[in-house]
Amino acid sequence: MAVAESERGKGIGWLLGQAAIVKARELGAKKIYLESNTILKPAIRLYQKLGFQKIVGQPSSYERCNMQMELQLI
Repeated sequence: MAVAESERGKGIGWLLGQAAIVKARELGAKKIYLESNTILKPAIRLYQKLGFQKIVGQPSSYERCNMQMELQLI
């Protein structure tokens, strides 16, 4: 998920995150998993505000991934 630099700070990321969570619940998902990088501090803070928690999962195939998070929906 990304928001254009010129549009950051307007709450768009928060709205996108909430919409994704609502849709996942509607579709019957039990959890949402994401991969990120700790250098993306604003994104990590957003994920934490949305309720995601840091986890240790399987190794990622993405080179830049150094952190994994999930949100339990049930």
